[in-house]
Amino acid sequence: MNARLMILSAFAALPMLASGAAFTPAELDKAVASLPKANVMGGFAVHSKQFCGSCHGPNGIAPTANWPHVAGQPFEVTAKALLDYRDGRRTGGAQAAIMTAAAKRLTDQQIADVSALYEMLPGPDGKTFDVGKKDRTPVEGVDVARLVRKGDPARAITPCAACHGMTGKGRSNGKVPVLHGQNPTYLAAQLRDYRDGRRDNDVLKEMRFFAQKLTDDEINALADFYAGETGWPGVKPARPAAKAAAK
Repeated sequence: MNARLMILSAFAALPMLASGAAFTPAELDKAVASLPKANVMGGFAVHSKQFCGSCHGPNGIAPTANWPHVAGQPFEVTAKALLDYRDGRRTGGAQAAIMTAAAKRLTDQQIADVSALYEMLPGPDGKTFDVGKKDRTPVEGVDVARLVRKGDPARAITPCAACHGMTGKGRSNGKVPVLHGQNPTYLAAQLRDYRDGRRDNDVLKEMRFFAQKLTDDEINALADFYAGETGWPGVKPARPAAKAAAK
C-alpha cells in the first residue's frame, strides 16, 4: 500500500481533536527540555520506518512543492511541530490529517531523535542570503526587501528579520524556522493559513498578528523571496503563471 494512503487510513481511525491552545513560551521550553536525550541514529530509523521521506524526501529535502523541507531546521522547530500535531495544537491546513496520524505514532524519544537528525542534515542551500538582492522576479508593487528588513510600521507589520534573521536562517537560539530555501508554495500556504485563521499554533500569536494584514501579493512575494535560487527539486515559484509571463 502507498505510504501516504497507509497514513491516511490510520488517521481515519483516530478521534477528531479540537485545536488545543498554543504553547506559551514557558510551556514550550519545558516540553522541549523534557524530551529524552536525542540519538541521531534513532532519527534515521524514524525517518525510514515512519515513511517521512515519502513527503519530505529521503534527505529531508521535499521532492514536491506542497511539503516543507525539514533538513536544516533547528531541533526545537521540528520538535514543536511534531508535539503540536501529536497533541492537537495544530489541526488546520492541507497536511494536518497526514501529519497528525504520523505524529501520534511517535514517542517522545522518537520525536527527539528525528528532530536531531533533521537539524544535522544540510538544508536546501549553503549560501548566505542577501535580503537586498533581487534573486527572483518581484510581484509588481511589493517592496519585499522592505517587508523583510523594516516591515510596514503604518500597518503595524513587524519585519520578518526581527525573528527570522536578515539571512532567513533564523537566530542562534534555534527557536524559529529557517525560511531561506523553503518551498514557496508551502510557505505561502502557511502564511495564508495564519492570516485566515486555519492555523493558530504560533507562540504568543506572533505569526497570526504578522500575517493578518498581508495581501496575497505580499504573501507570494515573501514566499518566492525566501525560496531563493537553490535549484533543489521541489523549489518552484508560488506563482508559476505570473513568472512565466514576466519572462
